[in-house]
Amino acid sequence: MGKRVTIQDVADRAGVSITTVSRYVNGRYESMSEKTRERIRAVIEELGYRPNALAQGLKASRTKSIAAVVVNMSYPFCVGFLRSLSLILTQSGYHLIVSETGGDAAIERDVVQSLLAQRVEAMVLQTGGENGDLLAAMAEQMPVVLVDRAFAIEGTHTIATNNREASREMALHLFNRGYRHVVYVTEDEAGIPTRVERLQGYEDACVARKADATVVHVNRQNVGTMERAARAVREMAEAHKGEPIAVYTANGLIMMQLYRLLRQLPLTVPGKLGMATFDEPDWAQLVDPTLTCVRQPVEEMGAEAGRLLLKRVNGSEAASDEPAEAAHIILPSHIVPGGSTL
Repeated sequence: MGKRVTIQDVADRAGVSITTVSRYVNGRYESMSEKTRERIRAVIEELGYRPNALAQGLKASRTKSIAAVVVNMSYPFCVGFLRSLSLILTQSGYHLIVSETGGDAAIERDVVQSLLAQRVEAMVLQTGGENGDLLAAMAEQMPVVLVDRAFAIEGTHTIATNNREASREMALHLFNRGYRHVVYVTEDEAGIPTRVERLQGYEDACVARKADATVVHVNRQNVGTMERAARAVREMAEAHKGEPIAVYTANGLIMMQLYRLLRQLPLTVPGKLGMATFDEPDWAQLVDPTLTCVRQPVEEMGAEAGRLLLKRVNGSEAASDEPAEAAHIILPSHIVPGGSTL
């Protein structure tokens, strides 16, 4: 069986954007010259292109709805991101449909297909990366933005933060505060870009300071792993005869579960034990001492995603015969020092 002809093939041969071909297929000829229409028609006939099931499910009528698919709506990142995204979309007359997957690839696939059946005009996803084939096919027909986790999926746009650089800066911050040893606590990387990049940043800092990297993996669904992580910190303190130690967690959810166990250790905070996390939990300023964090540009990411989606669904590039390039936007995070590392 030969390779399936895609909308990208048609766009490349006709010398137009994917959006222009999609509009032609769906009978939306506004801002499209007769010459362009004829060229696309001829290429479709020449290549034998047939819109796939996704394309056939997209009607010409507008639903004014955009979908957001996230891992968990209660995550601090997701709460801030969705609020900001919704504000931008609402101001332009669009409404947001939100679904969550729990990080399960099969659920993600079912959710996405269900949203497609509701004829959403675009989608933003915090994906686990396992459904790249589906997302690439979607991107041939509608704007698809990947947020937080920047997987390389053809045709999609990405909005993320500088995880590796920010993680390196946090680890260096801890070394510079006098902590001789920094323990990094994370979940299984499992190919998830945010986890991989934050671990790399921590390791970069260890190399820069000629310090041993100590990485402890936990499972947030298994409290026993959290208890083992706390014991590992205590054992390290004992082995290094009371030298200052810092614990740096890969996200705020890990720190939330680990915090109580760390405070029960016979180590004064921040004198003998420093505590820091990537993410800024909503409780970070409520504990004593306050918690040192990496603050992600959550609201900015939501607003940027909203602007990007609106630009694509409203077809601002439709009048151009030049293919539109995918947007890859990286926004910087920064350290918020707290009393837990002073």
